[in-house]
Amino acid sequence: MKYKNYLIYEVLCVIALFFFIVWICATHSGGTEKSVDEVAAPVINVMTQDQMARKSNADAGKAFGIDIDKTEGIVYYANDNVMDVTEMLIVKLNDSGDTGEFKEAIQNRVTDRKNLYKNYAPEQYALLEDSVIKINGNIVFYCTAVNSDALYEAYKKAL
Repeated sequence: MKYKNYLIYEVLCVIALFFFIVWICATHSGGTEKSVDEVAAPVINVMTQDQMARKSNADAGKAFGIDIDKTEGIVYYANDNVMDVTEMLIVKLNDSGDTGEFKEAIQNRVTDRKNLYKNYAPEQYALLEDSVIKINGNIVFYCTAVNSDALYEAYKKAL
């Protein structure tokens, strides 16, 4: 008889724990409350000198075909050399529901550039193959660079 009582308590505890975990996952959307500039600052510090130059939000909108009105902030760096695919984009969105649209726009840009550089710039094509595209809540991170892993690590720490 005592065993049945303990079993009921164990089952209730497991059910309560399950619903607590589901509640935590549902209410935590990821991302950050920091501004996009606060998130980007440590990433920029990891960049090598003259690796990329800061570009405007309009440049980012034009390059990626994204609607900048859906963003809370954009940090976009790219190399000024047309033959260099090195670039980094961090976007904080107003609505995390738009992340799929922005990720698709970035993937389309990477695919287009792969098609462009595939036959005559194999080292640039290899960089595009190793591009990093990550979503954390309402933040989208994209980087194509020789040191993209280091830039992504700095980004993760900044969140």
